[in-house]
Amino acid sequence: MFTIILLVIDFILFILSFVFIILDIKTYKESKNQQKIEKKFPKRSAKSLLFGLLALILAIIISLVY
Repeated sequence: MFTIILLVIDFILFILSFVFIILDIKTYKESKNQQKIEKKFPKRSAKSLLFGLLALILAIIISLVY
């Protein structure tokens, strides 16, 4: 039962990662006309990377159970 809960959390983290990537691409296309490009990661890209890494680490932990 605990493994199923972890799998659901892992799936949610992966979905959030893709949602933030899509939102970041959408805002990039909207702001492409503006010549204001920053050198660091936008906040959504950083969150996407964070959620992706958390999901990957959680998937590795879940796979160690089996």
